[in-house]
Amino acid sequence: MYSSIILTSLLPLLSHALPVSPRDAPEFAISSLSATFPYPGVYGVDSVNSFVNVALTYPDASSTNGSTLSTSCRVDWPAGTNPGPTAWTPCTDAAVQFRLPADGWTSDTNFRVEFWEQLTSDGSGLDATNYLTFDPGNSSDPNAYLFCLQMGKFNPLTCTLTGPYGESARTVVMSGTEESARPN
Repeated sequence: MYSSIILTSLLPLLSHALPVSPRDAPEFAISSLSATFPYPGVYGVDSVNSFVNVALTYPDASSTNGSTLSTSCRVDWPAGTNPGPTAWTPCTDAAVQFRLPADGWTSDTNFRVEFWEQLTSDGSGLDATNYLTFDPGNSSDPNAYLFCLQMGKFNPLTCTLTGPYGESARTVVMSGTEESARPN
């Protein structure tokens, strides 16, 4: 009789002492990227309509079982404009925004991508970011996702997510972090 009373009174305490598995961080994934940039020089092209286009999988905010949604995000620079950092731009699904932030832009072949998914009406959401580099001399670079190539005379530089040697398609997986507001 006493053992059942003691056990019943200890159950609430034991539930707090048992380890709880951590909640998995929501993940964003870039499954493809295509980009075109000017390629200066004798055989290049200085003025080209440039762009970065990505296909993105991101957490479904309304899901309770970890479902994901897909969208595409794109930024453009008109011919005669040097590509560089961008402001936040809505993706095809306007719940997600995309930018190439100034604090991560080194060049056309080394830049940081950042995504924002707004979750609530008060402005909180998920932020995900990753550096993408073209580094054929260092195949152990964990950020060497890009493969960039200028093919033939008078063509722009094109980049894809097949780096560092253009051998196979790569996927960039980024953990989303919860933020109270979109980063500036």
